[in-house]
Amino acid sequence: MLILIVASFLIFASLGFRAIENISYSEAFYRATYISLTHHDNFKMDSWPSRAIIISLVLASLVLLAYLLKLFGEYIIGLGDGLKRRKVKAKLLRMKDHYIVCGIGRVGSQVARELASENQLFVAIDKDEDRVKEAIAMGYTAFVGDPTKEKDLQKAKIEKAKGIVACLGDDSSNLFVTLTSRQINPDLFIVSRANREENITRIMRAGADKVTMPNQIGGFHMATMLMRPHVIDILDVLSTNKSSELQVQEIVIPHSSRVSGHRLENVLKHAEGVSVLALNTASGSSQVHPMGREVIYPGDKLVVMGTKNQLQSIQKLV
Repeated sequence: MLILIVASFLIFASLGFRAIENISYSEAFYRATYISLTHHDNFKMDSWPSRAIIISLVLASLVLLAYLLKLFGEYIIGLGDGLKRRKVKAKLLRMKDHYIVCGIGRVGSQVARELASENQLFVAIDKDEDRVKEAIAMGYTAFVGDPTKEKDLQKAKIEKAKGIVACLGDDSSNLFVTLTSRQINPDLFIVSRANREENITRIMRAGADKVTMPNQIGGFHMATMLMRPHVIDILDVLSTNKSSELQVQEIVIPHSSRVSGHRLENVLKHAEGVSVLALNTASGSSQVHPMGREVIYPGDKLVVMGTKNQLQSIQKLV
């Protein structure tokens, strides 16, 4: 199409020069081509019709040049995007024991940011190409897809993943992601977003392990900040300040742990400075601020607080 437009301009200009300047067709075509390439009339054509054709040729060639530069720029950008897509595809092939973030809007992008700050392996899926490009530019592994479709979840290696976050904008989509994910990978830990309180039970029944309402959490946070500002300041430091000396962490007692079957107080004797905030047993019970006489077993989870070195020491112990 572009070649036809260029040829049409040259033929039109050649016929005009042939009629106005009374020259041969070959000479007219030569002059039209020369002026288009150089933007200069070296033939001293002084008549106003010829000058009008010359101006038209120069303007047309400039427009053509701008269009070609645009195509070249898009081609270079396409090469970069293609290279990034190939890198993402290569990462996906090697992924296992990772997390999947479904939707990278306001909530999903924050989830991705927190996972990245904890150096966790994850892949993000979103229908919006611009969001995916932004995620890739930030160094995340992401691709354009529909998280509600089984083929895109399988592309994200859901069968090898250890957790998935469904944080799409509507509850029906999150419900569908939860249901499909549970069918593909029964051992997957699923966290889902809910926008309406009446949908929490439905999403839980579909297979979600945890369901959260961002609006409810935000309101609770603001109310607590209003009534107990110093308490919330401490929680914010623990949860958002990565350089803070104190940190909170969850430790799962493995089946091969040497502390299995021992009282919690005996374990803490070898992890000085560590505070146990909660003990969540494998049977599902939970005890806040345990006294220390509790016996811990494989599958139990300890929510502990301490410095980075203290937390590393108790991790090595269990």
